Amino acid sequence: MRDNDRDWFIGERSDALASLMLTSRPDLSIRSETKENDGVDLLVGVQDGEAVPTKLFVVQVKGTISSDPQEWTEDVKELYQSQSFYIPACVFVINFRDNQAAYAWVAEPEVQVDAVKLSFFERPDFHSLDKAAVDSIVNRVRQWYDAMPRSRA
Repeated sequence: MRDNDRDWFIGERSDALASLMLTSRPDLSIRSETKENDGVDLLVGVQDGEAVPTKLFVVQVKGTISSDPQEWTEDVKELYQSQSFYIPACVFVINFRDNQAAYAWVAEPEVQVDAVKLSFFERPDFHSLDKAAVDSIVNRVRQWYDAMPRSRA
């Protein structure tokens, strides 16, 4: 398989697996945004009864055949240098060598006593990506948006 074909296959399969993990929850809607190379592959909407979801977060998907988190860090470093997100954002790394997935926050939603904020990092802190992790990500996003009207910041 040529490198371009392999890269295309890894990219398409990564996006499909990430979407599958997210759509296993009935309260999420996924919109693919892979036309541009701007750090947004998936726009995820958290449904809370409204016709159009207003609680959104961004997922950048990276496929790899490496099991080395240092290589993953190198692959996503431009996301951590830009800090140009205004809504929660994370990166999903799908490793085809051992069929594992990991995630790291790029713009992590935080709820403080009287404010909400997004925390940005210089380097990713990867965690295992499974159903419990997806639940945790969605809960953090939901809590952040729920606290936003009370925010004085």
